[in-house]
Amino acid sequence: MDTDQIIWIVVAVVVLLALLALALMLSRKAKAKKLEHQRHHATELRNEAQQHAQGLPEAELRAQEERVNAEKLRLEAEKAQERAREAETAHLQQAATHEDKLREADRVDPDAGGGAHKR
Repeated sequence: MDTDQIIWIVVAVVVLLALLALALMLSRKAKAKKLEHQRHHATELRNEAQQHAQGLPEAELRAQEERVNAEKLRLEAEKAQERAREAETAHLQQAATHEDKLREADRVDPDAGGGAHKR
């Protein structure tokens, strides 16, 4: 090997090392930029979460108010059903009393002929 070939080999190795160093430096910069972008995005997400968290107490209060309202309506419905059952019972008692009176009237009526109001 002569001196020119050795010089070209040394120059080629130096150029390759320089290119490798440049690629490594660019890779590190890209990674650092990506990490910075991720940090910025994480900060934005945390800020958004904190803004949403400020509304949580009001939302919980509204939910609790709705639960109380639902329970109140459920109790009112139970009371209304009980009143309906009582009204139905009263109606059935009145109807039975009415039928009893008609039967008694037929029984004591000499003209009824054995029960004009048979049902």
